[in-house]
Amino acid sequence: MLETTSKLFHRLRGRESGRALLSREQAAPTCAQTLRAILERAGLSAAEWMAIADVSKSYGYQILRGERLPGRDILLRTALSLHLSLKETQRLLAVGNCGALYPRVRRDAAVIYALNQAMSLIETEELLTSLPERSLYAREG
Repeated sequence: MLETTSKLFHRLRGRESGRALLSREQAAPTCAQTLRAILERAGLSAAEWMAIADVSKSYGYQILRGERLPGRDILLRTALSLHLSLKETQRLLAVGNCGALYPRVRRDAAVIYALNQAMSLIETEELLTSLPERSLYAREG
């Protein structure tokens, strides 16, 4: 069972307990590992994921091998395509070193709404267009 955050803070204060904790703690899963696990749970191949999330093959395989980190919009397209929950999406964004969805940002709020309503990627794109907000396919700039 996972320890609470306060227990972990307490153990890290102690010289020996902190060292023991650090030596036994394994590295957090990478974005590639997390993404591969999500695809496996969904029963999707790498090629199927790249098709539904509109990721180029070369870039997609680099992501899955851990050679590159995907952009935030690729992770959001993945989450929407696979109908991930908001919690799963936030975790995917975190391991991808992307900013979490923040409800005070209108575009993020629209994506949060779409995730909560189990909207498809196409429906989410239509929502973003109607607001108008930047597409999940547009280059950030």
